[in-house]
Amino acid sequence: MIVRVLQGRVLPDQTAVFRQQAQQALDDARRRDGLVYAQVGRQAYSDGSEGISFVSVWRDLSALYAWLGGTDLLDTPAFKNGGPALFEQCEVQHFESYETVETAPEDVKEARG
Repeated sequence: MIVRVLQGRVLPDQTAVFRQQAQQALDDARRRDGLVYAQVGRQAYSDGSEGISFVSVWRDLSALYAWLGGTDLLDTPAFKNGGPALFEQCEVQHFESYETVETAPEDVKEARG
């Protein structure tokens, strides 16, 4: 499994746009074969900006590439529907899980179905 973690800080005047685009990205990801889990979390800051974490877990790289529309993790968009103008800062990381879909805990397996 591949764990994709996008973290960033959304500019104060872009939080509404980000929320809409994040929901669209979640809906799109959840329709894709190979998605195990996806969720976006936010942390509000006093200046109106938001810290965000978009975590998705994919069966394999092929499934992740199919969603992102690329074939190179170093050259894929950080946020599928959004651009750099949304973020004060943004970073994306990819991790290979120690577990496979077959050995994942039951709550992860249930989230797939």
